[in-house]
Amino acid sequence: MLSTRRLFFALSLPDALAQTLVQWRAQHFAPEAGRPVAAANMHMTLAFLGEVSEQKERALRLLADRIRQPAFQLHLNDAGQWPRPGVV
Repeated sequence: MLSTRRLFFALSLPDALAQTLVQWRAQHFAPEAGRPVAAANMHMTLAFLGEVSEQKERALRLLADRIRQPAFQLHLNDAGQWPRPGVV
């Protein structure tokens, strides 16, 4: 039986930003709006890959390790809520 994992590419967030987002979320969304994600687990998903085999995961990790990107700033001006999966 082949083993698969749900994978995605994401950007991690600086700790200070994650804490700010936790506070903002608490002020703007009711607790029943969804399952709150801990600050340490916050990230910005760039691409959701879905179920990936171990072989494909190894290949993706090799390719991802080759990505080099200079530092950049990202300014966000909107937020969204997906009620069904409980994501803000």
